[in-house]
Amino acid sequence: MNLKPLKFGTVTIDFPVVLAPMAGYTDAAFRSICKENGAGACYTEVTSAEGIRRDSQKTFQFLEVSKLDHPIAGHIFGKSVGAMVEASQYIEQLGTFDWIDLNCGCPVKKVVRRGAGAALMKEPEQIGEIVRAVKKAVSLPVSVKTRIGFSPSFPDHLTIAKIVEDAGADMIAVHGRYASNFHGGPADWEKLGEIKQALKIPVIGNGGVVTPEDAAEMVRVSGVDGVMIGRGAVGNPWLFEQIKNPATPVPTLGKRREVIETHLLRLVEMTGNTAQGRRCKSKYNPEQGACLHFRPHLAQYIKGLRGRRVLLQHLNEMHDVETVMGAVDKVLEQNQ
Repeated sequence: MNLKPLKFGTVTIDFPVVLAPMAGYTDAAFRSICKENGAGACYTEVTSAEGIRRDSQKTFQFLEVSKLDHPIAGHIFGKSVGAMVEASQYIEQLGTFDWIDLNCGCPVKKVVRRGAGAALMKEPEQIGEIVRAVKKAVSLPVSVKTRIGFSPSFPDHLTIAKIVEDAGADMIAVHGRYASNFHGGPADWEKLGEIKQALKIPVIGNGGVVTPEDAAEMVRVSGVDGVMIGRGAVGNPWLFEQIKNPATPVPTLGKRREVIETHLLRLVEMTGNTAQGRRCKSKYNPEQGACLHFRPHLAQYIKGLRGRRVLLQHLNEMHDVETVMGAVDKVLEQNQ
């Protein structure tokens, strides 16, 4: 697959196959694992602009960045122009982000109910107002993450994309499904191609990439400038390196174990660091909290392996690294 380095504003992504922003998944621990396995860039988790505005400690934890993260976008959602501007200015002042990304596509109901995320696609002019105001308020590059539409009754993918470009955005990433479909059904890569043809700014395609072949096919069909991978990378961070170099072998069981343990230990460390700044104490210590948070990742890391079902049945009882890794070892032994 022939992808050139992607440049917009002051940002250069040498290998433009990037990790998508995913609530509950793309924290610093997982981002570091994906970066080490070839991801060209990362986004923070979906972060509330109102939370930043209201000085929420929990929200600020989403903006913790490590040296491995770069290039990285601070990814925010909100409906209010004022809140999005204030949040963008705060992110810029941190001095740790390479660009700011505005979410106009999250289909999660609690986000949409607030008039944010995918709900903004029903008011395309509001997207334009937010982009214009943020661009005026910060010097960092600004991009937008959206979808091909809210639902089939809002077939306005080109309208939204043109508004984003005309408002001054430096780049756009588009998920090839309607928000009403969440992650169901095939992604429409042909519509991504129509957007790419209509715009002058770089376009990153998202949706439906779970294998190296999918990434190549998306680029062939749509001509996008980069590929964004979300759920396809959960439990399979090696996917980025496999796209970069098709000769990359499938990870051995030993390699899989090593990455599982590294990911979990980094999550423990990250949870411990964020716990120190909390005003309210959690009922779990950092190790317990990390093990609970790791459950959906672990379920994907061991997908397709014999013995997986038994491990998943006991996931809720695993509150320390030793117990988790002991259960992982039992699964791996059954698959040697």
